[in-house]
Amino acid sequence: MTVQHKPQIVITQKRAFLVAGLRYAGKNEHGEVPALWDKEFLPRIHELDNFRTGATYGISRVMPDIPWQEGFEYLAGVEVGSLENLPPGMVGWEIPAQTYAILPANDVSGLAPALVYYYSEWLPRSKEYRSADGPMLELYPETFGQDRIIYLYNPVRAKDSLALS
Repeated sequence: MTVQHKPQIVITQKRAFLVAGLRYAGKNEHGEVPALWDKEFLPRIHELDNFRTGATYGISRVMPDIPWQEGFEYLAGVEVGSLENLPPGMVGWEIPAQTYAILPANDVSGLAPALVYYYSEWLPRSKEYRSADGPMLELYPETFGQDRIIYLYNPVRAKDSLALS
């Protein structure tokens, strides 16, 4: 399966869920996020005995009181049933229920082009949705090893909900 230049974006609601794994904070200037996956999290994934599926998540969020240009938080993890009794060095995040615009990306190298398309073309042209606060999710489904497709979940809300907030 290949993702076309202008991917089809699907809007969906995702329920709240829990993710546990390893955290990084910074600007990813020296490939720290890929190293977090390859050298740290994937070798330890078996330590999480309560994970729910074979899918993994990369979750990005802004840090409180720090402009996003100065750095972000990233969690390489899996969905879990509980955040209790996590292995040493692992952390857990509660991901709130959210509306997301989902778009596919071809492998890790396709993340940046997909996000450029989303933020520079799709989002500014959308008549129905605008960006919302919340974490951005990278979903690596169980099929990632075969098709190399990653799904990006970008938080959105309806433009008409501005009057309600």
